[in-house]
Amino acid sequence: MFERLCLCIALWSVALSCCAQNTGGVFPPFVNSGFKSLQYRVAVDPESAMGEASVAQRLHYMQAINDDLQAVVFVGSRQTATSDFDFDYVHAGLFVDLGEDGEKYRTGIRFDVRLRDGSRPNHIGVNWMNQYYFENGWTARAVLLTSVQLGNRANNGLNLQTRWQLGKRLQSGQGVGLEMFSFFGSTDNLGSFNSQNHSAGPTFTQPLGSEWAVFGGVLFGLSDAAPDSQYRLWISRSL
Repeated sequence: MFERLCLCIALWSVALSCCAQNTGGVFPPFVNSGFKSLQYRVAVDPESAMGEASVAQRLHYMQAINDDLQAVVFVGSRQTATSDFDFDYVHAGLFVDLGEDGEKYRTGIRFDVRLRDGSRPNHIGVNWMNQYYFENGWTARAVLLTSVQLGNRANNGLNLQTRWQLGKRLQSGQGVGLEMFSFFGSTDNLGSFNSQNHSAGPTFTQPLGSEWAVFGGVLFGLSDAAPDSQYRLWISRSL
């Protein structure tokens, strides 16, 4: 199992070295009692505005509190002029599962707090998650993310994002999917489609035994403001 994990990392390292700043996911609305997970996430934009590859990383921990509540805490890093691994933010969230097991449609909300370094604004947010199970084994997710910035350099209005996912778990245990991310900006100045960040692309999940999994994906820019491509890799460990 560890040999397969190392092989997956090596193959992705080749892809990343030749080349996203988006380490976010299309997270589900449900909570599984007893669930614990630790993830390492990395995203690479091979042609950032700085003229070179830009890397973002995240260490992500989730734990169910009971059948209806789940906590998440993650810490992110970013590249700056002085460091490749500068502290970016610490983020805490609380999931609330509003559905019932066995239902085709599930919904829930998540409350967020994010603290950033330096003089950049912090934010608080509320997100609405939705998932629908189709008869043929496919699932569809839609997430609306809202946040308000706090601090001296905070923008005005309500910041809006949406995330979409269509996915399926294969009989082999592998997962395939298609995701779309849209960052609209603040309601105070939403702008046009091309001035916003919209991207989409395929994903693939490979389980490695009962505890490990590797998730990979590529996002392609749909608007002028979005990076042309972003490469994403997650390594997950169930605890």
